Amino acid sequence: MRIRLIALFSLMLSVPAGACTLWGAAGMAAGGGTLLAKNRDWRPDHVQSIRLIHPKRGASYVGLFADNGIAPGLKAGVNEYGLSVVSASASSLARQYWDSPDVHGAMLLILREDHSIDDVVVKATQRFSHSSPMFLLISDHQKLLEVEVGKDGRYTLQKQKEGVLAHTNHYLSDELAACNQKIGKSSRVRLERIRTMLAGGPYSLSDFAAYSQDQQAGPDLSLWRSGKVHTLSSWQIATPVAGPAQLSVRMANPEQAIVQKQWLLDDSFWQGPARVLLPESSE
Repeated sequence: MRIRLIALFSLMLSVPAGACTLWGAAGMAAGGGTLLAKNRDWRPDHVQSIRLIHPKRGASYVGLFADNGIAPGLKAGVNEYGLSVVSASASSLARQYWDSPDVHGAMLLILREDHSIDDVVVKATQRFSHSSPMFLLISDHQKLLEVEVGKDGRYTLQKQKEGVLAHTNHYLSDELAACNQKIGKSSRVRLERIRTMLAGGPYSLSDFAAYSQDQQAGPDLSLWRSGKVHTLSSWQIATPVAGPAQLSVRMANPEQAIVQKQWLLDDSFWQGPARVLLPESSE
């Protein structure tokens, strides 16, 4: 038994767990406003929840949280101003650089303190020059922002008012390409696949939800994965130029039935009590 446990632990350490896919559309490509999506890939060693949070200070927000496992915490979110942020690990770097406790600290600050992408850009130096390496894709009512954070406080920003953006787990910008120590096959294949799917447009929330379930490249290389690493959730949000955002989540907690649910994030939603939205209570 001890030998089997050691072998299993060694296998878990050898599998690069942080392997998410991020994509978005803005302007005419989104039918006006923006669309943002994330497929969250990780070891199936924990459960997740969707929660509405009313912090003592700052904006209310909805977050996708890993509730236990080896890397708990916030993984995606949207605040009451329609600013949404999703993250992916910079696993093309050695793990010592990207798998650190403060990797998502910037996400929480963005959700609690910022109203728009313009706010994020103004505060970029104070946020990202002290952050662990990571990738963020951010949307508001009118545009997208891609953030690549490398080593030694270096970062890049790319704004998009029209068209699409996509990211997986390696650096794409010329400025930070040297940070790529080893680009995994999965990261390359997933990026090529989502870019292919985003070659047309305009897109809708239902289109993004359908793309999130794509299994064209098999269990280990597809957007929705079921091999060594599992896709545990997908997050898609549509934010119009004016009016409330609509959030759609597909959650695949281990040993639980897959659930899909949507919420209209209007005033009555934000005025409701802090609560767990998924998994729903049986009481």
